[in-house]
Amino acid sequence: MDVNDDSISVRVISDTKGILQIEREWNALVGTSCKNPFLLNEFVREFVESRPPDWTPLILVVSNKHAIIGIAPLIFRKKFGIGSVKIPNWPWCSDFIAEAQNREAIIATIVDYLFQTLKCKLADFTLPCDSPNFGPLINQCKVRGIHIKTLPEMGRRIIPIRSTWAEFAADQGKRFRNEMKRIERNLTNAYSWKTVSADGNESPEAIKKIFAVERNSWKVSWRAQRNESTDEVLMTVLRVSPQLSKEPQFKWNIWSLELSDKTIAYCIVFEYFEVSFIIKTSFDEQFKRFCPGIILQNAIIHEQFNNGRITSVDFTSDLPYQKTWTDECIPRTRILLAKGILPTTMQFMFLNEITGKMLRTLS
Repeated sequence: MDVNDDSISVRVISDTKGILQIEREWNALVGTSCKNPFLLNEFVREFVESRPPDWTPLILVVSNKHAIIGIAPLIFRKKFGIGSVKIPNWPWCSDFIAEAQNREAIIATIVDYLFQTLKCKLADFTLPCDSPNFGPLINQCKVRGIHIKTLPEMGRRIIPIRSTWAEFAADQGKRFRNEMKRIERNLTNAYSWKTVSADGNESPEAIKKIFAVERNSWKVSWRAQRNESTDEVLMTVLRVSPQLSKEPQFKWNIWSLELSDKTIAYCIVFEYFEVSFIIKTSFDEQFKRFCPGIILQNAIIHEQFNNGRITSVDFTSDLPYQKTWTDECIPRTRILLAKGILPTTMQFMFLNEITGKMLRTLS
């Protein structure tokens, strides 16, 4: 039912206990409005709990009387008298949650609360460009005179499933088919191997295999260079995914590529409604020459074509090797918002951050 702006209200949740209390309504809204598993209540609670110490939770719950029609999962900080907000999710899966038929009014209510009621000066949001919230957010900020700066972020590659696997492989061309045969033949000539899929909720052994691969992964040296002891994304996925077993549309599988006595690659795959999300993957560095990640992900993608329910595969990232299967990439955009006299300051702060990232990368 459509609502008038006057009937929309906002309440603020500032702790994870309050987020948990509306879990059922929250997840129902995610399922009908955006179908993004990383916006489910359980994931957002984890993101909020893992926030930087100088940020506080700011969950805006937009309601029509007693019905929740929109949620903005945010965190807030005030520094040097300047209030700023951002989405706590990883930037590759962040968005707002808004009922479709009242989306424009919901986004307007969120923008007004942040910049008028809370008197924020800065906001930092990253949204996928195919998000139905993207256009309304830009429009509502423009009409309110809020300064907008947009910058590209890493997109995500998508494989639409519109055919059989045989037809897909044929469309990819002879080079694709020959390369896959060559890679698999190389591994077959050296080892006996198989791919295995296990339900993440029912296979502790599969989780042990993940850590076995991680101990010998190419990521060990990469994390050492970044002074990171653990893969926080992986640990978050492993903590939260079992909590989602009560969600009927959510399923997670752990795929592995196994030799006779050793697991050499793994991949975590979410199924949420009609989309498969390839979330985390890695392989044993000493088997790199056999392209274990390519072999395993090709088997996973093949299975999605046979699933009968899945309509697309979402890689959640845009990495060069993913071009093996698809050229379709949906971009993401970082949206920086500023109100008042801060646009120049905002741009300086952003450029300073980018420069810092470049210097850290070079070092």
